[in-house]
Amino acid sequence: MWEGAPAPQAIARHLLLVRPLAAYFAAMVAWWMLSNRAAVDTMAFWSPVVVQLLLVGAVLGGFLWLGRWIARSTTYAITDRRLVMRLGVIFPLTVNIPLRYVMGAQVKRFGDGTGQIALQLDPKERLAWIVLFPHVRPLSFTNPQPLLRGLTDPTKVGEVLRAAALPS
Repeated sequence: MWEGAPAPQAIARHLLLVRPLAAYFAAMVAWWMLSNRAAVDTMAFWSPVVVQLLLVGAVLGGFLWLGRWIARSTTYAITDRRLVMRLGVIFPLTVNIPLRYVMGAQVKRFGDGTGQIALQLDPKERLAWIVLFPHVRPLSFTNPQPLLRGLTDPTKVGEVLRAAALPS
């Protein structure tokens, strides 16, 4: 009924928190520059600034690359009977969740138009949190909730999931 993959920029923004990380690094570099402003005309000021900016770029680039890697290794599919999650950056695996075990779903839409869907499963059916990571709702260790992350149109996917779970 539907098949898709997360958007890499949504994974980087909402899972890996690249924007707050960039703001933190910008504040740290600005603080360093402000505290060493007496030496602004010397090479002792500008060479550490360049090194810091290169390191910041490497870290942020690494996080963006990781977000892209997570998105490329993930596929979600909704059939008339189950939700299939193919995931795993290092150890690929497939998680099949029969729709009869889905007790509810919560759609969350972000300001950038992307979103995510958290699934509440029957408490008798348990999945391991670590197996689903990072496609699991944060801090739901005792009752892990699978999470479809980085959806470009979460409303449409929610409607497809509702139609599949509640056949008329």
